Amino acid sequence: MPRGSFTRSVGMRLAIVGTVHLQQGDLERGLDLGHQAVTILSRVESQRAQDYVNEFTAALTPWRREPQVRAFRRNPGSTA
Repeated sequence: MPRGSFTRSVGMRLAIVGTVHLQQGDLERGLDLGHQAVTILSRVESQRAQDYVNEFTAALTPWRREPQVRAFRRNPGSTA
């Protein structure tokens, strides 16, 4: 297995599950998973991984005015 494949897979899964939580209306859990995904995926170069992060970010649209969503969009890797 190429170096980084496991990391990429974990990050992509977190982004996917985070997106599902957002689609189900669970902003808090979705954002938690999104932060984890971005932190992990910031260490890999992969268009596919970036696509999953972009899908996650698009799923945040219904909450775009929420302070925690605005903070995520400014600094996605931060959990503060």
